[in-house]
Amino acid sequence: MSSYWRNDDKIKVSQTQVSVPSTNGLSYSGTAGQSGRRVDFEIPSTVKFMDGKNSYLQFDVKVGLPAGRTPTRLHLDPSIGGQSVVKNIRIYSGNRAVLLEEISDYNAKVQMQYSYNQDDSLRKMRALKEGSLVPTVENRGTLGTSVSNNIDLSSNPYYKPVGTVPAGRDWGTADDFLTAKLSLPIHCGLFADGGSKIFPVLMTDGLFIEVDLEDPARYLKQLDSVNRNRRLKQNPVFHGIDVGGANLGVDNATNRTEIFLSKSNNMISVDNCPFVKGEKIGICSKTNPLQECSLTVGGAVAVQTHPTIENIEVEGGYVKLTVSAFRNSDVGTGVDATTDNFILFSAALDDKRVQVDDLATQLIAPSTTYPATTLISNVQVVVQQVGLDPQYEAGMMKRMRDGGSIEIDIPSVTNYKHSLLASNRNATISVPVSNTRAKSMIIMPTDASTLTVPDLIAGTQNTYEEEATTMDGQLHSIRSGQCGIIDQLTSYQMVVDDKLVPSRPIVVSKINKGTSIAAQPLIELEKALNQAGVVPRSFVDYNRNFLIGRAYALNDGVANLNNKSNQLQLFYGETSAAGVDQPPLKDKLLFCYVFHIRRLSIKGDSVSVSL
Repeated sequence: MSSYWRNDDKIKVSQTQVSVPSTNGLSYSGTAGQSGRRVDFEIPSTVKFMDGKNSYLQFDVKVGLPAGRTPTRLHLDPSIGGQSVVKNIRIYSGNRAVLLEEISDYNAKVQMQYSYNQDDSLRKMRALKEGSLVPTVENRGTLGTSVSNNIDLSSNPYYKPVGTVPAGRDWGTADDFLTAKLSLPIHCGLFADGGSKIFPVLMTDGLFIEVDLEDPARYLKQLDSVNRNRRLKQNPVFHGIDVGGANLGVDNATNRTEIFLSKSNNMISVDNCPFVKGEKIGICSKTNPLQECSLTVGGAVAVQTHPTIENIEVEGGYVKLTVSAFRNSDVGTGVDATTDNFILFSAALDDKRVQVDDLATQLIAPSTTYPATTLISNVQVVVQQVGLDPQYEAGMMKRMRDGGSIEIDIPSVTNYKHSLLASNRNATISVPVSNTRAKSMIIMPTDASTLTVPDLIAGTQNTYEEEATTMDGQLHSIRSGQCGIIDQLTSYQMVVDDKLVPSRPIVVSKINKGTSIAAQPLIELEKALNQAGVVPRSFVDYNRNFLIGRAYALNDGVANLNNKSNQLQLFYGETSAAGVDQPPLKDKLLFCYVFHIRRLSIKGDSVSVSL
């Protein structure tokens, strides 16, 4: 007789990890400016049952600098680490006949998740496993900038700390970089985002996974602390041309070979200096990146250039840069560099220089290429295999042969894309959604500008300006094409099933340039994130990764959008306090992520997917 206290249908469970290497090679090289390759995985049906939440993608990655070019420290995206390498992901049944799930622009989706689902513990865990970066005490700023996670020199997983400058060579050889091993949760419904569900791999004759790799220019990044377009005051501060702090005056006749750095921003040792031997540097005002010293070489026949670092050491308590001989010329009226009022920046990628008198005439044309490389190797999917009692498995197979079926509901997302010109200031965008169990839609308006490799890696003046504040100055984006931009948006509203929702437009004017914050769009976004399965723990990136959210239901409910209208209305009508028009500047590609429940139906030898 059954007991109330005893569960008669007990299932014995065991768990093991199975490594599934890629089938089309174990290493994949990439060059900045070129599209990435495709990686294939075949999870065999012999795995039988899989715990997707605890399965992960694993690989090694090593960064390389282009031969003959100015060296600078490069690493993977500081916010999402190795997730930035994955452009698209597709999962098929084992015979490749049925597409079970596809996520286009996967790395942009992860940017959205990690921007809003973050806290100190999660950031540190992602840094350990996924190769993202976290702020460090050793390299912290001391001049009142916002906290940056893109300044780590002491524990960066992609290159070695430099306590002693290499002798006889410039920095940037293979010996200076580290091979980072990354373990990435796969953020799709069949894996990490699907919850604690066991997937019957044997019923789909295995799984076939395709991963498209991203162009390295989209995920390799330069340090914020050498970048004049992001947190100017985070850069090394100019102390003088000697220990006493003498100014670098305009002088067409005198060569200089030494620059001393102020102790601001913890610049007290060679280890803390973000520059490397062989790197070219420039000097500009710490309040205006275009107010740059017109440095030349060549004596009487002056040539506009940036001096090259030949040594880094500590002298008299200050970090000293020994550089190739240069002069501070008077071209374009010239600029005197004074103590604690100027900063140094890297000219390895951002080498454009304009005259100070008109801020337009080019003295040095910008570089358009920088073929940095990455080598991704030992690529594998580590599958958490669940072993069930053989009797239970045999009983399930018998029920299937007797005409039974298995239906599995998984949370998923589809990316509907729509282009929007900057000139279209009152746009109506129809999103062709036909899902019968939709949960929410999150729109990410990304920058669709044509950018060069240096623009993408260094976040130059050509990229979108996220903020313009006293604290940071101009904060340009290093995640172009993967994060949302507000770009002078005034308000938005949606039409769902021929009804305006909400009944009044949602005004977002205050969010532009990080000026202030508006509650209503954040409340709408919070509801949409919750419905999408993204826990909204932080809104710190509310304007650096601007999103528009709409929940189709609440309390984990769903809505049937089949044969129903689904429109987004955008109004760009910003003006300054003086009434001057402030038009949008960037063409956009809108990523409309529709989060929904899809059902996998398995009956006999057939697998079908319904949305």
